[in-house]
Amino acid sequence: MKKLFAAAMVIFAVGLSACGKVGDKAGGALIKQAREEYTSLDSARVVMTDMSTGEEAQSFTFKYDEKDTLVYSYYGKSANSEYAQYNNGLESFTYENGKVSHMSKGDADFVRYTRKLPHPQADAGLLIYSPENITEAKEETVDGGIKVTHVYDAEKIGAQVEEGSVKGFRAEYMFDNDGKLKYFDEITDAENNGSAVTYDYRVEITQQNSVDTVENTVKRFIEE
Repeated sequence: MKKLFAAAMVIFAVGLSACGKVGDKAGGALIKQAREEYTSLDSARVVMTDMSTGEEAQSFTFKYDEKDTLVYSYYGKSANSEYAQYNNGLESFTYENGKVSHMSKGDADFVRYTRKLPHPQADAGLLIYSPENITEAKEETVDGGIKVTHVYDAEKIGAQVEEGSVKGFRAEYMFDNDGKLKYFDEITDAENNGSAVTYDYRVEITQQNSVDTVENTVKRFIEE
Protein backbone atom coordinates (compact mmCIF):
# COMPACT_ATOMS: atom_id res chain seq x y z
CA MET A 1 0.00 0.00 0.00
CA LYS A 2 1.21 3.47 -0.84
CA LYS A 3 2.26 5.47 2.19
CA LEU A 4 0.41 8.78 2.22
CA PHE A 5 1.97 11.60 4.17
CA ALA A 6 -0.37 13.16 6.68
CA ALA A 7 0.34 16.86 6.30
CA ALA A 8 3.99 16.58 7.17
CA MET A 9 5.00 13.44 8.90
CA VAL A 10 5.74 9.79 8.73
CA ILE A 11 2.75 7.60 8.01
CA PHE A 12 1.16 6.17 11.16
CA ALA A 13 4.56 4.90 12.19
CA VAL A 14 8.00 4.63 10.75
CA GLY A 15 7.48 0.89 10.88
CA LEU A 16 10.93 -0.13 12.06
CA SER A 17 11.60 -2.92 14.51
CA ALA A 18 14.55 -3.82 16.64
CA CYS A 19 17.29 -5.83 15.01
CA GLY A 20 20.76 -7.00 15.93
CA LYS A 21 21.80 -7.27 19.56
CA VAL A 22 20.98 -3.76 20.72
CA GLY A 23 19.64 -3.79 24.27
CA ASP A 24 16.23 -2.49 25.25
CA LYS A 25 15.81 1.18 25.99
CA ALA A 26 13.73 2.60 28.84
CA GLY A 27 10.10 1.68 28.23
CA GLY A 28 10.97 -0.96 25.67
CA ALA A 29 9.29 -3.80 27.54
CA LEU A 30 6.01 -1.89 27.65
CA ILE A 31 6.10 -1.16 23.93
CA LYS A 32 6.96 -4.74 23.01
CA GLN A 33 4.05 -5.99 25.11
CA ALA A 34 1.74 -3.48 23.38
CA ARG A 35 2.99 -4.73 20.02
CA GLU A 36 2.18 -8.33 20.94
CA GLU A 37 -1.30 -7.33 22.09
CA TYR A 38 -1.92 -5.38 18.88
CA THR A 39 -0.89 -8.19 16.53
CA SER A 40 -3.07 -10.66 18.45
CA LEU A 41 -6.24 -8.64 17.75
CA ASP A 42 -8.86 -10.08 15.42
CA SER A 43 -10.05 -6.60 14.46
CA ALA A 44 -9.55 -2.94 15.27
CA ARG A 45 -9.74 0.61 13.96
CA VAL A 46 -6.57 2.69 14.11
CA VAL A 47 -7.09 6.44 14.09
CA MET A 48 -4.50 9.16 13.61
CA THR A 49 -5.50 12.63 14.79
CA ASP A 50 -3.81 15.91 13.94
CA MET A 51 -3.36 17.39 17.41
CA SER A 52 -3.06 20.93 16.06
CA THR A 53 -6.57 20.84 14.62
CA GLY A 54 -8.24 17.92 16.38
CA GLU A 55 -9.18 16.49 12.98
CA GLU A 56 -8.82 12.87 11.93
CA ALA A 57 -5.96 12.64 9.44
CA GLN A 58 -5.94 8.91 8.75
CA SER A 59 -7.81 5.76 9.66
CA PHE A 60 -7.12 2.07 9.13
CA THR A 61 -9.82 -0.51 9.89
CA PHE A 62 -9.14 -4.23 9.71
CA LYS A 63 -10.68 -7.59 10.47
CA TYR A 64 -9.45 -11.17 9.98
CA ASP A 65 -12.02 -13.61 8.62
CA GLU A 66 -12.38 -17.29 9.52
CA LYS A 67 -9.50 -18.17 7.16
CA ASP A 68 -7.25 -15.50 8.66
CA THR A 69 -7.54 -13.39 5.53
CA LEU A 70 -7.24 -9.70 6.30
CA VAL A 71 -10.05 -7.41 5.20
CA TYR A 72 -9.07 -3.77 5.57
CA SER A 73 -9.87 -0.23 4.59
CA TYR A 74 -7.71 2.87 4.74
CA TYR A 75 -8.36 6.56 4.25
CA GLY A 76 -5.96 9.47 4.60
CA LYS A 77 -5.87 13.05 3.47
CA SER A 78 -3.21 15.74 3.70
CA ALA A 79 -2.79 19.22 2.26
CA ASN A 80 -1.53 17.81 -1.03
CA SER A 81 -2.88 14.29 -1.32
CA GLU A 82 -5.90 12.05 -0.75
CA TYR A 83 -5.73 8.27 -0.72
CA ALA A 84 -8.12 5.42 0.07
CA GLN A 85 -7.88 1.67 -0.28
CA TYR A 86 -10.04 -1.38 0.40
CA ASN A 87 -8.95 -5.02 0.16
CA ASN A 88 -11.00 -8.10 1.09
CA GLY A 89 -8.53 -10.76 -0.02
CA LEU A 90 -10.27 -11.32 -3.35
CA GLU A 91 -10.15 -7.85 -4.84
CA SER A 92 -8.90 -4.40 -3.98
CA PHE A 93 -9.99 -0.88 -4.82
CA THR A 94 -7.71 2.13 -4.65
CA TYR A 95 -8.42 5.85 -4.92
CA GLU A 96 -5.58 8.30 -5.33
CA ASN A 97 -6.02 11.98 -6.07
CA GLY A 98 -9.03 11.64 -8.33
CA LYS A 99 -8.27 8.25 -9.89
CA VAL A 100 -9.82 4.87 -9.01
CA SER A 101 -8.16 1.55 -9.82
CA HIS A 102 -9.15 -2.08 -9.24
CA MET A 103 -7.29 -5.37 -8.92
CA SER A 104 -8.42 -8.96 -8.41
CA LYS A 105 -6.84 -12.08 -7.00
CA GLY A 106 -4.53 -13.47 -9.66
CA ASP A 107 -3.41 -10.08 -10.93
CA ALA A 108 0.36 -9.65 -10.82
CA ASP A 109 0.40 -6.89 -8.19
CA PHE A 110 -2.48 -8.10 -6.04
CA VAL A 111 -1.64 -8.97 -2.44
CA ARG A 112 -3.80 -11.04 -0.10
CA TYR A 113 -2.79 -10.23 3.46
CA THR A 114 -3.03 -12.76 6.29
CA ARG A 115 -1.65 -13.15 9.80
CA LYS A 116 1.38 -14.88 8.29
CA LEU A 117 1.70 -12.17 5.62
CA PRO A 118 0.54 -9.12 7.58
CA HIS A 119 -0.30 -5.72 6.22
CA PRO A 120 2.28 -3.17 7.49
CA GLN A 121 -0.36 -1.29 9.47
CA ALA A 122 -1.74 -4.46 11.04
CA ASP A 123 1.75 -5.54 12.07
CA ALA A 124 3.94 -4.71 15.07
CA GLY A 125 5.72 -1.95 13.17
CA LEU A 126 2.68 0.28 13.62
CA LEU A 127 4.09 0.91 17.09
CA ILE A 128 7.55 2.27 16.41
CA TYR A 129 10.34 0.78 18.47
CA SER A 130 13.84 0.77 16.99
CA PRO A 131 16.28 0.84 19.93
CA GLU A 132 19.37 1.04 17.74
CA ASN A 133 18.14 4.42 16.45
CA ILE A 134 17.03 5.92 19.76
CA THR A 135 19.22 8.76 21.04
CA GLU A 136 17.29 9.51 24.24
CA ALA A 137 14.87 7.33 26.20
CA LYS A 138 12.81 7.96 29.32
CA GLU A 139 10.11 6.07 31.23
CA GLU A 140 8.29 8.03 33.92
CA THR A 141 5.23 7.83 36.12
CA VAL A 142 2.85 10.67 35.36
CA ASP A 143 -0.65 11.63 36.35
CA GLY A 144 -2.87 8.94 34.86
CA GLY A 145 -0.26 6.33 34.07
CA ILE A 146 3.18 5.76 32.58
CA LYS A 147 4.79 7.85 29.86
CA VAL A 148 7.58 6.57 27.60
CA THR A 149 9.50 9.05 25.45
CA HIS A 150 11.89 7.98 22.72
CA VAL A 151 13.87 10.52 20.71
CA TYR A 152 15.09 9.11 17.40
CA ASP A 153 17.86 9.87 14.96
CA ALA A 154 15.49 11.18 12.28
CA GLU A 155 17.91 10.57 9.43
CA LYS A 156 18.55 6.94 10.35
CA ILE A 157 14.85 6.06 10.50
CA GLY A 158 14.17 7.88 7.23
CA ALA A 159 11.62 10.33 8.63
CA GLN A 160 10.14 12.52 5.90
CA VAL A 161 7.77 15.44 5.48
CA GLU A 162 5.72 16.60 2.50
CA GLU A 163 7.33 20.03 2.48
CA GLY A 164 10.64 21.13 4.00
CA SER A 165 13.15 19.03 5.92
CA VAL A 166 12.96 16.99 9.12
CA LYS A 167 15.00 18.23 12.06
CA GLY A 168 13.84 15.81 14.75
CA PHE A 169 11.44 12.99 15.54
CA ARG A 170 10.19 11.50 18.78
CA ALA A 171 7.53 9.05 19.90
CA GLU A 172 5.63 9.48 23.16
CA TYR A 173 3.68 6.50 24.48
CA MET A 174 1.02 6.70 27.19
CA PHE A 175 0.14 3.61 29.20
CA ASP A 176 -2.32 3.22 32.04
CA ASN A 177 -1.16 2.19 35.50
CA ASP A 178 -1.48 -1.49 34.50
CA GLY A 179 0.82 -1.03 31.52
CA LYS A 180 -1.91 -1.11 28.86
CA LEU A 181 -1.38 1.22 25.92
CA LYS A 182 -3.76 4.19 25.80
CA TYR A 183 -2.31 6.01 22.77
CA PHE A 184 0.95 7.25 21.33
CA ASP A 185 2.06 10.50 19.72
CA GLU A 186 4.47 10.87 16.82
CA ILE A 187 6.04 14.33 16.84
CA THR A 188 8.09 15.66 13.97
CA ASP A 189 10.09 18.88 14.09
CA ALA A 190 10.73 20.32 10.63
CA GLU A 191 11.88 23.43 8.83
CA ASN A 192 9.97 24.82 5.88
CA ASN A 193 10.99 28.00 4.04
CA GLY A 194 13.12 29.07 6.97
CA SER A 195 10.38 28.57 9.57
CA ALA A 196 10.31 25.95 12.31
CA VAL A 197 7.22 23.75 12.28
CA THR A 198 6.13 20.97 14.65
CA TYR A 199 3.68 18.25 13.62
CA ASP A 200 2.01 16.21 16.35
CA TYR A 201 -0.16 13.23 15.46
CA ARG A 202 -1.88 10.96 17.98
CA VAL A 203 -2.50 7.30 17.18
CA GLU A 204 -5.25 5.40 19.00
CA ILE A 205 -6.20 1.76 18.55
CA THR A 206 -9.99 1.67 18.90
CA GLN A 207 -12.82 -0.87 18.44
CA GLN A 208 -10.47 -3.65 19.50
CA ASN A 209 -11.99 -7.03 18.57
CA SER A 210 -15.33 -5.29 17.95
CA VAL A 211 -15.32 -4.39 14.25
CA ASP A 212 -18.38 -5.99 12.67
CA THR A 213 -17.99 -4.84 9.07
CA VAL A 214 -15.15 -3.23 7.16
CA GLU A 215 -16.65 -0.70 4.77
CA ASN A 216 -15.23 -0.04 1.32
CA THR A 217 -13.74 3.44 1.68
CA VAL A 218 -13.32 3.72 -2.09
CA LYS A 219 -16.99 3.11 -2.88
CA ARG A 220 -18.02 6.74 -2.48
CA PHE A 221 -15.40 7.81 -5.02
CA ILE A 222 -16.67 5.23 -7.52
CA GLU A 223 -20.24 6.49 -7.11
CA GLU A 224 -19.33 10.16 -7.59
